[in-house]
Amino acid sequence: MNHQEFFNILIGKPPAEIEFEIEVKCREVNELPTCAIRAYCFSLVKENRLQDMLIIAAMQRIAETESKLMQYEMMNHHYTKNLKPKKKYKKKPKTLFDRLKAMLGMFR
Repeated sequence: MNHQEFFNILIGKPPAEIEFEIEVKCREVNELPTCAIRAYCFSLVKENRLQDMLIIAAMQRIAETESKLMQYEMMNHHYTKNLKPKKKYKKKPKTLFDRLKAMLGMFR
């Protein structure tokens, strides 16, 4: 969902599918006997569906933003942490002199 679609939903201009669903619900409500109840139900159906659509759109935007943030953080982490490889220190091989020194140290 791009910015324009989100702001159209925010303003109150739903897509055609949502308008169709609202119209179907309103026709079901039109079967009610009292005129006052019908008018009230029409407004409730429309408001409820628009609120649902707005919440869905907001949740999608939040999810997209969080995924972009996670990608940025991972990229930044890999860039800063893996820029220089760690140095591994190698042990010097022990010479014969080092071994003799260790053996003679045991007799002290």
